[in-house]
Amino acid sequence: MTITMTAKNQITIPKKITNVLGLGKGSMFEVEFSKKRIELIPLETKERHFTDEEYAKLDTLSSREKGREKRATKRFIANLKKGEI
Repeated sequence: MTITMTAKNQITIPKKITNVLGLGKGSMFEVEFSKKRIELIPLETKERHFTDEEYAKLDTLSSREKGREKRATKRFIANLKKGEI
């Protein structure tokens, strides 16, 4: 599959790929590169284990941002607490 970079150095990830990986607007990536290769790693698909201290920080952040957080963040924190992520 070939894609083209725009004049503003932007690329579009083909819909086939975004659908398979469950990516959408606002998806974040880690970027790794070498001399001849660029790799985009979706952060949502990386497995992450949080400590009790990290859960407490997420709870504090959620409380402080109450009413301003995105629904996805609420679901994410809820799933973390349930051990589903």
